[in-house]
Amino acid sequence: MAAPRRDHLLNTALSLFNQHGFHATGIDKVQAESGVSKTTLYKYFKSKDELIQAVLELRHDQFGQWFKSRVNEIANNDYTDVPDAHLLAVFDTLSEWFHSDTFFGCNFINASAEYSDTNHPIHRYSAEHKIELSRFIQSVLQNVPETEREELSLEILLLIEGAIVCAHTSGLKESAERAKRMMGFMVASHRALS
Repeated sequence: MAAPRRDHLLNTALSLFNQHGFHATGIDKVQAESGVSKTTLYKYFKSKDELIQAVLELRHDQFGQWFKSRVNEIANNDYTDVPDAHLLAVFDTLSEWFHSDTFFGCNFINASAEYSDTNHPIHRYSAEHKIELSRFIQSVLQNVPETEREELSLEILLLIEGAIVCAHTSGLKESAERAKRMMGFMVASHRALS
């Protein structure tokens, strides 16, 4: 019985933090929206920071599974026998997310901004999430010399992060499409240097 209550609490907190931010959402709001008692809330999470950390871990797992699965699905269905199919699908997946009703920016960008001390565990976890994303990008790079893959994956990560911020802060929902075009030039440039 305990696990479903904890999961419900985490999903409620994720939704609230996603829409309203981490500092702006008080623990009382999470408790009231989830319908659990304060005793139950503090049984599972000793502090708000501990709750936020658990929410980010949940978001990392949920978003990571969806993102990778969707990238593979789009690459296999829409880009059959196309070079860089998975890279193209990365930006198509981002575009779907930007145009969805659940896009309120990136939880990890927002968390690292609200917890700006780079030694804070929440900031460090947010950074690890982004590094893992760059590793995923590196894993789908094809026909790029091994020596170029890490740098290129970090450059593509920069495009992704910029697209997320533009889509969120400026409402430029087509940022993924712009970033996809830029990514094509970057990949061609790296290949030309090899």
